[in-house]
Amino acid sequence: MAKLGIIGAGHVGEIVAYTAALRGGFSHITLHDINEKRLDGVVSDLEDATRFYPHNTRFVAGDVKDVAASDMIVVCSGRIPEDAQRRKEYDNNEADVSDYIPKVMEAGFKGIFVVVTNPCDAIAYRVWELSGLDSTRVIGSGTALDSERSRTILARAFNVSPNNVHSMMLGEHGDSQFLPYSQVTVNDIPLKRYLEEHDLTLDRAEIEKSVVYRGHRAFFGKGSTQYGIANTVNTILDAVLYDEKKTLQVSALHNGEYGVDDVYVSTPCVIGKDGIEEVIELELTDDERKKYKDSAEIIRSYQK
Repeated sequence: MAKLGIIGAGHVGEIVAYTAALRGGFSHITLHDINEKRLDGVVSDLEDATRFYPHNTRFVAGDVKDVAASDMIVVCSGRIPEDAQRRKEYDNNEADVSDYIPKVMEAGFKGIFVVVTNPCDAIAYRVWELSGLDSTRVIGSGTALDSERSRTILARAFNVSPNNVHSMMLGEHGDSQFLPYSQVTVNDIPLKRYLEEHDLTLDRAEIEKSVVYRGHRAFFGKGSTQYGIANTVNTILDAVLYDEKKTLQVSALHNGEYGVDDVYVSTPCVIGKDGIEEVIELELTDDERKKYKDSAEIIRSYQK
């Protein structure tokens, strides 16, 4: 069985580890955090549930070298400034990854990174730069969670199962992300036709605003997002672990897609054992393509 490393044992790292253990794909889960007291408490708590996991998962409170022995590493360390400004958040978290990613690579890591640390698109780009790995082996969690939020919100609006809604968020995992309504289907029916046939209206701007605000709602309400991101990250990990060839809205390095170059942005990507195996360029409307490019430039601005 595979080994998982997690850098950052805060609210997100802890629940990612727990969810991974529940899914049963990893024999070892190694966590690393600069707060050694918290790290010890998290590992102890996770170990106490060992008999309830599907396999005898071993948890380790390790250093950077221990984490580097993993097949995949989830990067979820992070410091959020009091004013929650993205620029400051990038500066803080970029400094941290610039310190430990080279150490991870020097210790011999040859696997795949999944980057959750915000702003995750810009941080994923930095992890790619620092690691020297092929960009296909550095995956930003991007708008994968936001896409799930859009399905849930639309499903509730139409009183259907979220499984019957095909919807996504593209661009930045942040305020400039957008919902491309040209791609939405409900019960496999294009949105425009579905609304006409059921004599319904939809406040598209309000739905999109609700999706974008969803993360803020969790953060300001309880201090962090946990359950959605944990399952989202583990869906990415499983796609790699089991070579699922699964299409997910993750942040990937662009090389001309949508007229965008040299920046990590979220679009549907095929995920398998080699990481990002295909970056998919959708047929968007002119307005949607403009939103995509504008969002990419906002991401790029963090890196300057």
